[in-house]
Amino acid sequence: MSIRLVVVFAALLLTARTVSAQSRDPFAADFSANYDFVYHEPGATSNVGAHFDIASTITRDVPYLVVLGEVGVNHFDGGSVASFLGGARLRFANASPTVLPFAQVLLGLYHCGVCNTNDFALQAGGGLDFKTGRAVRVRAQIDWRRIFDTVGVNGVRASLGIVLPLNR
Repeated sequence: MSIRLVVVFAALLLTARTVSAQSRDPFAADFSANYDFVYHEPGATSNVGAHFDIASTITRDVPYLVVLGEVGVNHFDGGSVASFLGGARLRFANASPTVLPFAQVLLGLYHCGVCNTNDFALQAGGGLDFKTGRAVRVRAQIDWRRIFDTVGVNGVRASLGIVLPLNR
């Protein structure tokens, strides 16, 4: 039984590698690491923060539809907050040969450690990916976040990061 499971798993891996190798866009699946140089909520601005996402393109026509998951952490003077979001991104036609615009909407969990609360969050934003070569892109991004607490809180985030292809 265990040998059969290994053979099936190996076949799936080889199939996945073959499919990803057929993609014309090396960024059809990507990973990004981003530094949040500003994340502001009413009465507080984050000292330091970062967010990471993994995305996969599901349509091959412009605008490209992408599904993604994002995890973020921001530290304030009094404590830290974390977010776990998922949603969709639209990658639009190139603004120039080196600039790729996008817009996204994410939904998920917002956790405040000091407050000991978990709330639903909605995040909308967009940005630009700048081609720097074949192996990496630089991302500039701005997002608006609505945290559905008892009173409701809005936050704004600006970040810079790198985008790496996963299906090369």
